Amino acid sequence: MTDIINEHINSESAPDNRHNNFDFSVSYDAALPELLSYLNISLILTSYQADRLITVRSHHNELDTHFIACPRPMGLTVDQQRLTLGIWAQVLDFRRDDSICDKVDDSGKVDACYLPRASHVSGMINIHDIAWGDEGLWAVNSTFSCLCTLDSNYSFVPRWQPSWITELQPEDRCHLNGMAMRDNKPRYVTTFNQENSAKAWRKNREGRGTLIDIETDVVLADGLMMPHSPRYYRDKLYVCESGYGLIWTVDPQTGEKTLFAKLQGFTRGMAFYDNLMFVGLSRVRASEASLSPPLAQEFAETYSGIWVLDINTAEVVTYLCFEGDIKQVYDIGIIPDAVFPQVLEWQDEKIEHFFHFPDQPVSNKHSVTRESA
Repeated sequence: MTDIINEHINSESAPDNRHNNFDFSVSYDAALPELLSYLNISLILTSYQADRLITVRSHHNELDTHFIACPRPMGLTVDQQRLTLGIWAQVLDFRRDDSICDKVDDSGKVDACYLPRASHVSGMINIHDIAWGDEGLWAVNSTFSCLCTLDSNYSFVPRWQPSWITELQPEDRCHLNGMAMRDNKPRYVTTFNQENSAKAWRKNREGRGTLIDIETDVVLADGLMMPHSPRYYRDKLYVCESGYGLIWTVDPQTGEKTLFAKLQGFTRGMAFYDNLMFVGLSRVRASEASLSPPLAQEFAETYSGIWVLDINTAEVVTYLCFEGDIKQVYDIGIIPDAVFPQVLEWQDEKIEHFFHFPDQPVSNKHSVTRESA
């Protein structure tokens, strides 16, 4: 590790009518902005507890954090072309257009721009993980205990439910939350239990979670404490056992678990780049502490932030730690080919002057067919 850098940001840096006293500080290893700059990437994460979408970017080996206020941001997916974000009752779609960077910011720092393009109103389905696949956008619909896709004619289209769920009801029965894609299709999911009654997962979360292969309908692992964020990367299946602060690798054929890492926080949110794993940590909340998860009993203090691990050795490479009002991290994405991206808000006046349309000739002639009398 190199030097620790501390930054303090007050409410003037991130104004929001819902959080007039929003206040936090950031501590980070000096190697983090150097790493982001070297890899030519930046990070984007969600904190539903703070109502913030957070972009972590670098400039001249210093770290910069940019915030967008939005209600209950949860799952996200980002690539070279688009950013898609699940929030309280909507899914927001942003498209990347780097040609307008200088118009967005004349400092020359901004090297990527994501503009709001579309919104789908889903209702409060308690959306968790989301991902694009061959059949469109898939989402974990925790309210109805199902995986779904989106269709403009409907709030959502239910596509899969765990075998023990007997009907489609807005009762969040087993807290279906995590989803891993494989071959551009949903393949693995996590749940907090295998119950079939309304909000049963809230009554007892201890050691009843599952990791399921939805193609074979096989429970690969059970007895998990609050599992989240299954991810399939380079032929390996990873899953967070959040209640213990653990990350496991799981054999997709046998279900055999191998401990990959243990961290001092509620592990949730995972993304990969080359040989690096980016993991989100959250502080144990009061509601969780009341149920006495092992993580709360083991550590007097837990952390909120991002930890970067080497997937070959499981060693911590670098990290970022939030203090203050950023207590929870849900999901993490990696923005490629950009060290200082800008995500524009829906109400930003700048979007009034940005347009995107097909480059094709427009005819001023109209063909009119008249019926004979």
